[in-house]
Amino acid sequence: MGVEIERKFLIEDSTKLPPLGEGVKMIQCYVPSEVWLNYWPGEISELGQVLADPLSAYRFRVHGNTAIATAKNRSDGPSRLEFEKEIPLESVLEIVNSKKYPSVEKTRYIIPTNDDLFWEIDFFEGNNSGLIIAEIEIPTPEHPIDLPNWIGRELTGQDDVWSNFALAKNLHQKE
Repeated sequence: MGVEIERKFLIEDSTKLPPLGEGVKMIQCYVPSEVWLNYWPGEISELGQVLADPLSAYRFRVHGNTAIATAKNRSDGPSRLEFEKEIPLESVLEIVNSKKYPSVEKTRYIIPTNDDLFWEIDFFEGNNSGLIIAEIEIPTPEHPIDLPNWIGRELTGQDDVWSNFALAKNLHQKE
């Protein structure tokens, strides 16, 4: 188990972004806990706090030949519990490709910072095409970050609208 501490921002003008290099295409499929638990390779007992939170999200992420099972509870500002393990791709590929469950498709780019952190820039595709979100994982909630000029309004803690799970269920509407 880990605690994920991240801040999330909207990018409203992609022309301000620095050169991004090569991105990684990924799909994140959100499934009910009972489906997800059938594939979790760890101990179920370790998931107690996440399973107890009715707003937790359970996903399979596929990128390249890799599949990751992740469970996260709802955020408390920039922090939340996160359980994540690699699983055999073949075991979930049919579920992910079935389009039976809500999903998001995106291409992720990484931009390193000067303090050994990095920005993850997600260009959403499919039903959320045109949406660009930047996230940065930080070591503590109070950790200072320098906001580049391409960062827009902060979305941190607004999981009901801006989490990938929310975007999978409720398509982004351009504002």
